[in-house]
Amino acid sequence: MKHILVMLAALFLAFPAGAEAGDMEDIVAAIEKRWTDTAKKQIDPGASNPAGSWLATSQGGLWQFQSPAEAVAMITDSPNTLAFQPMHINVQIMGSQKDVAYATYYLIGNIMIEGKPLVSNYRTRASTVYVKIGGKWLTSGEHYSPLYGGSGVGFD
Repeated sequence: MKHILVMLAALFLAFPAGAEAGDMEDIVAAIEKRWTDTAKKQIDPGASNPAGSWLATSQGGLWQFQSPAEAVAMITDSPNTLAFQPMHINVQIMGSQKDVAYATYYLIGNIMIEGKPLVSNYRTRASTVYVKIGGKWLTSGEHYSPLYGGSGVGFD
């Protein structure tokens, strides 16, 4: 019996456990909540890495490094409302500690201004990098690029 316990302990050390149960579901829920909150302009700054995160928007601009407060202000201070629905969310959890996740999905919807569509049929590819800090999955990087056949984004 002692040999079996030693062998099991060795196996657990050699092959660390994967992501905790529910991590993938937590990330999918975070993505869905993010876009529901974005449409309401009620972004939680606590959903971003406190050290900041990288962002490349579908407007085709350069990478931006933003603090959580800057990321919130980009949504809440804009005259535009992003009414998007995430679709086909895929999550891969990785890293030696299973504390990094890469999520890919599509966004569809409209960019609204004063309740009217500014950009209709908005469709984009999205990818988000999450890091698990203090038991919570936080956004650390995001990239968006227009999806073929979507209207893209072009603000005047």
